[in-house]
Amino acid sequence: MENKNSTAAVLRSIDGEDVTTWALPEGAIARLGRGNVHDMAFSPDGQYFAVGTAIGLWLYERPTLSPIALWETDRGYSSNVTFSPDSRWIALHRYHEAISVWDIRNEVCIAEMELTKVQDRWGLSKPIFSQDGERLVVFNGREYNRKVQTWSPQTGALLSETEIPPITYGVYPTCFSPDLSLLAGTSYNRDSRTAEFVALWCVETGEEVARYEWSERWGRLCFSPCARFLASGGSEGKIHVWDVETGNLEETYTKDEDAQMHLYYPPEGGLIAAAASTSQSKIEVWHLEKDEKIDTFEQRSRGKLVRFSENGTQLAYIDSNEIKIWTKGRPIDQAFPTIQGPTRTVSSLAFTPDEKTLAATYWSGNAFLWDVSNQCVRYPTKEELPNNIRNVFSTSSGKILATDRGEDILKVYAFGNREPLAEIPISEPGLSPLTGTDALALTGQRLARVGGDWNIYVWESTSSSNKINESGNWKKCAVLVGHTKYVRALAFSPDGKRLASISITPRPQERTALLWDVDAGERITQFPLTTPEQRGYSSSDAGIAFSPEGNIIAGGFWNEIVLWDATDAKTLMTIPQSEENQRPITLRFSPCGRYLAAGAWWKGGLKKTSICLWEVATGKKIATFWGHTTDVQCFAFSQDGTLLVSGGHDGAIYLWDLTPYL
Repeated sequence: MENKNSTAAVLRSIDGEDVTTWALPEGAIARLGRGNVHDMAFSPDGQYFAVGTAIGLWLYERPTLSPIALWETDRGYSSNVTFSPDSRWIALHRYHEAISVWDIRNEVCIAEMELTKVQDRWGLSKPIFSQDGERLVVFNGREYNRKVQTWSPQTGALLSETEIPPITYGVYPTCFSPDLSLLAGTSYNRDSRTAEFVALWCVETGEEVARYEWSERWGRLCFSPCARFLASGGSEGKIHVWDVETGNLEETYTKDEDAQMHLYYPPEGGLIAAAASTSQSKIEVWHLEKDEKIDTFEQRSRGKLVRFSENGTQLAYIDSNEIKIWTKGRPIDQAFPTIQGPTRTVSSLAFTPDEKTLAATYWSGNAFLWDVSNQCVRYPTKEELPNNIRNVFSTSSGKILATDRGEDILKVYAFGNREPLAEIPISEPGLSPLTGTDALALTGQRLARVGGDWNIYVWESTSSSNKINESGNWKKCAVLVGHTKYVRALAFSPDGKRLASISITPRPQERTALLWDVDAGERITQFPLTTPEQRGYSSSDAGIAFSPEGNIIAGGFWNEIVLWDATDAKTLMTIPQSEENQRPITLRFSPCGRYLAAGAWWKGGLKKTSICLWEVATGKKIATFWGHTTDVQCFAFSQDGTLLVSGGHDGAIYLWDLTPYL
């Protein structure tokens, strides 16, 4: 059932299942993590739990949460997951391509509604089955393409299509009444990120039959089982309930003003809601009509993805990169069933000196430690790494240093040391913790970060290299002034004495790559660059890396990789890129310096993104790997250069065997 690669070596995962080798791409040894989560759903009969992720659709046994299938891995990006009422089928939206229906028992895709028109591929709602399972209904809420489509889930045939008259903005979120006769949707203003009203349409005619005032951000809608009431919840702790027949506002419920309200009508009636507080790190489950608090439990992260089971007695939510299942009436001291493993974008990777453990950071601010041999994952202890880590770096002495996500205070940690080595005030904060740029010298003695003024700030440690684990004075040693906007990439030379940087402005596009003398705090020279072809946002990314010897610098741009002499910045070689690896942004030299790994960012039309291994001396491509479904974010090599580890925006980490190519 699991569609796994039967020839791959058996590796144990976190729960004893061999999921690390399921549907592996060619050249990969294992996959760590189960992908960035896009949607979750309980089957009505309580037997299955489905998770749509960036690498495909995972199907679990609900009682045990054991994985039993991984489907749709060819493209990945499975979202808007829903079960048929009899739990026989599962439907999902495969990003930019199709709506698929899978027969669970027979393990096959029985229908595929291909989205051939570009305007049909965006803004789709969750597909909903009719009660008899004969129809599958979906709504397209794009501003200029609003329509309800009804498909046959068994044949994939389009049964009907209803145009919805235009309103001012796009329609999000939406929901259908239980009998699929009514569609409710929010007129969503993308500029202010607020709703302007909730509208009600007749699905058969497309006629607007009602309109209700509503202005909260990130609203959610839900019909009662009898379809007489429509409830809406937002991110300000309020839920409104309207009588569909009269149009009257029947009730307003108010909880924590900073809570995101996830609402649901169970089949037997009665409105329940999960109030996810963003400031108090908790979720409260309420029976609103009784004003009864059913339960309160911790939510360490501010995940917005919350899903109720069909009967409303269970709830799935994302918490610190894990999926947790709450059950009504649980014993207070009982741990929640959990699907472990990170669920967000991988931001950085670093091996411990013995190469038995891989430290990985994620956009959520969490760090995880992967046992490479046993493929087990765990949170670091506070003595190893604190929470809210942004990047991890390997040093020449075999240590791992980490930086946190703070904008005003930059903290530096050594792996295995609970207290920060440094707490550095940022004189010009302003960059997002996600998109800001950090670089650490291989010596571990110098750290650079781009400020909100687009200057590059460099600090150095006064500790000797053999005492890198000890706290010491970190002082600002340079402010590198030269870029005026959009610094995309930084890299230190191995000895930390030089720094290379790239800035690219999108419109009009200008590319500037500079080499700096950090000791002098001055620019050495500017790298020669060709005039870029105007491509807009997609060509505004760049990557840069020094070779281990410090004699070559690689720059990755739209359509090309450039190798420069690290002494005088002369161009040594330009490696044109094909359509398949047009955005080679993530760069890493092998420890021997003979090879360069280049990871692409996703480009329209591709099912996967490429990782190319280049021979530095000749510019020859010696291997291409296809695994990540979207942008490759980071790399790590084993010291002998035979293992390449890649982390992606899809939330997956792949281990690639380079032995056949070296």
